[in-house]
Amino acid sequence: MAKEFRVAEFYSGIGGMHFALKEAGIDSHVVRAFDINTVANEVYKHNFPGVPVMQRSIESLPMSLFEALRADLWTMSPPCQPYTRQGLQKGSEDQRAKSFLFIIDLLARVQRKPQFLLMENVAGFERSDTRALLLRQLVRVGYRFEEYLLNPLQLCYPNSRTRYYLLAKLDAEPRECSDDEEFPPKFRHAVPGVDLIAPAADAQGHVDFEKGVWHHNEVRQVKEFMQSLSAEEIGLYRVSQRVLEKHGYVYDVVTPEDRRTCCFTKGYTHYAEGTGSILQLQGVVGKDEMTVENTRYFTPREVANLMGFPTDFSLPENTSIKQGYRLLGNSLSVSMVSILMDYLVRRM
Repeated sequence: MAKEFRVAEFYSGIGGMHFALKEAGIDSHVVRAFDINTVANEVYKHNFPGVPVMQRSIESLPMSLFEALRADLWTMSPPCQPYTRQGLQKGSEDQRAKSFLFIIDLLARVQRKPQFLLMENVAGFERSDTRALLLRQLVRVGYRFEEYLLNPLQLCYPNSRTRYYLLAKLDAEPRECSDDEEFPPKFRHAVPGVDLIAPAADAQGHVDFEKGVWHHNEVRQVKEFMQSLSAEEIGLYRVSQRVLEKHGYVYDVVTPEDRRTCCFTKGYTHYAEGTGSILQLQGVVGKDEMTVENTRYFTPREVANLMGFPTDFSLPENTSIKQGYRLLGNSLSVSMVSILMDYLVRRM
């Protein structure tokens, strides 16, 4: 590794990649972070006040700025909306993919190329046309790459958040690659040198994280990630009687003793279905009635805990609860990314 390991964070959000760098113990200097979300940038600067954050569209920036980064590692968590199952799955045709397509093109044009790349996105990206564009460019430029589909449940975190990860290292021989070359899916579910729970696979080798991992006895219990709240604080997170009566049947409900929660998204508390689990504090789920007194949402801090954010991560005091959920729903599993960073930089 270089004497000063320089990192550029694209789509930096609330600093998940930066926290992963710290957890991996990589002695590094984040030279610049890029994001267009004002609220996310305030959270980033609150946690990393020494890092310059640029709030401009990446594709509008001059080439001289990218050359000046002289970064050894580029981290990227581009917009997921073009690839989500709930979306239109327009891929590269989606306007929100524009900045990432610019970065793909940039890899061929920038003279001082990063030695390492780490990209995170939703499960679904692996089936997109953007993936093919990215891999063709990596081959042409001379990057060796590995692709992963991983879930924090494999690390014993009781939160199901399956994500696509790409690791790339600039140590291959560049080669010509046609615009229609395809890359068969070769997604890894284990990281070399890391003790992960292996997900179950069907007869065709297809991995189902949902059925294969989340009831594993080694996964930690939800209660390990919960806050001790006062009665007044609990009041802020109670699920109203009206919501329970209207939408209670569609919620994913867990207890403190459970070993799984659903993926928390930016729509948590705004929508009932598919945005994250709620807590039933007493009784048996499905047997005992959910009431205002025994049912609540997870707090933003608890969501952060389940995603592997460290105890020194915090939101500015003026961040609303709703903003906290939206920001965390757009972030990443810090613990999973940290083990990938460690492998990429030190052993790949």
